[in-house]
Amino acid sequence: MESEILALIDQLEELLSAGRRVPLSQRVMVPAPEAYRLLDELRQAVPREVARARHIYQERERILQEAQTEAEALRAAARAEREALIADHPILREATAAAEARQEAARQEVAHLRADADAYALTTLRELQAQLNDVRQALDATCKTTQGGIAHLTSRASASHTTQPVAINDG
Repeated sequence: MESEILALIDQLEELLSAGRRVPLSQRVMVPAPEAYRLLDELRQAVPREVARARHIYQERERILQEAQTEAEALRAAARAEREALIADHPILREATAAAEARQEAARQEVAHLRADADAYALTTLRELQAQLNDVRQALDATCKTTQGGIAHLTSRASASHTTQPVAINDG
């Protein structure tokens, strides 16, 4: 998915690079249908990225729930083992220590899984944010270029309107 947005941004950049330069300005003229097509594809790709991030978050929650369930099972097993050994005091101390060690190991495992899931989700969301910022910048630049071209052509058409008719070609 990540490469889809980047590929569309690359196509938009190529379209701008291939566009005709307006003399004496930094404006570029590009075919509107192609620009709109790329913008439509970007609009479709961004929600898919958001859905992907949501899926990653849900997967993180599922992993955390499994880890907590496993930790509870380990605690229950440790309690059962401890209860079985209560009558014998030396063994009771050993069982208690083992149960506590298992609980601590389970807590550490849960903490490790949570940290890994959080890091993965954070990295993915940061990448998505960076991609969205790139798209926004490209769109802003395209809008500014388009506005400048419209203003330039409008002023040129107004100036030549008094002297001769202007033919506008939409293609």
